[in-house]
Amino acid sequence: MNNKNIPKKMRAIQLQAYNRNIIRVLLSLKVTEIDVPKPEAEQVLIKMQAAPCNPSDIAFMRGGYNIKKDLPKVLGFEGSGTVVFAGRNPKAQELVGKKVSCFTQENEHGTWAEYFVTNYKNCLQIKDEMDIEQAACFFVNPFTAYGLVDYAEKRNSKTIIQNAAAGQIGVFIQKLAKEKGIKLINIVRKDEHIDEINQLGEKYVINMSSENFETQLKELVHNLNATTAFDAVGGEVSGQIFNAMPRDSQLVVYGGLSGKAVTNIDEMDLIFKNKSIKGFNLSDWITETDGEKFNKISTELQNSIINGEIKTKIQGTIKLEEVVAGLRQYISNMSAGKIVFKF
Repeated sequence: MNNKNIPKKMRAIQLQAYNRNIIRVLLSLKVTEIDVPKPEAEQVLIKMQAAPCNPSDIAFMRGGYNIKKDLPKVLGFEGSGTVVFAGRNPKAQELVGKKVSCFTQENEHGTWAEYFVTNYKNCLQIKDEMDIEQAACFFVNPFTAYGLVDYAEKRNSKTIIQNAAAGQIGVFIQKLAKEKGIKLINIVRKDEHIDEINQLGEKYVINMSSENFETQLKELVHNLNATTAFDAVGGEVSGQIFNAMPRDSQLVVYGGLSGKAVTNIDEMDLIFKNKSIKGFNLSDWITETDGEKFNKISTELQNSIINGEIKTKIQGTIKLEEVVAGLRQYISNMSAGKIVFKF
């Protein structure tokens, strides 16, 4: 697209103020018209085609996420589109006309807009064969799942425990762990999710809401020697998982879906059993991963999506004007899949 064809104004969803009350913050969201940003030296301007809502977006607008921005700012951490303009940097210029998946948590406007500016390093060129909605959801979940399973493999874990197993990252982890020969203990919160995950070929699935959950968990952990756990929930279940694990185990926290602090940790296990808790942050993992290796992982994951081996479940697409109704639908049933803005 020629620079002269880029409009001066665009529609976007801006967050005006953080609010712990999810209903109030949703009702405050509306379509606004703002200037189309201009890319600086290392930046690209992306004409957006699709952008999802993730749990991190909900946590961010409530002020409960680690990322804080100077408000007002356009919402949205990831999306997909076509680069239509770029700054002077040659690497940025190379992306002009290319289809990309983009991701950012920097103090800049996000992806829930008709146009989005970010550093070229925050973009991945996407194969033409990939569906644009899948491309929009490509950065956060698939790479998070890959990074987590890669970490467990480096720890020589034979079995992984994961909660939120019916979610998008959980399903990706199931596929990747199976490829590497790692067993999984899947924790869900509804009985219907047990059937869903069993149908995907998973043998060990338990409901954290059942009365005998802790007994079932301890028995499986003992029999399968689960030494790494991925925690997307937080709260009391974090402690239940941690306390059930054997010596030299590690709980890896990568989300806080419950909105509650990690609790119920047996401090004696920390002191005498060499057990530990660490966090996983996708941005840090990307920064620490060698560029050539990261591109190889990207190609591998894209091929898996194109071939239908894995895919992000999408429960619906919405227009910017439908933001309140769309996000309320998503929050009420996240396990049904993503809500994606289409431009």
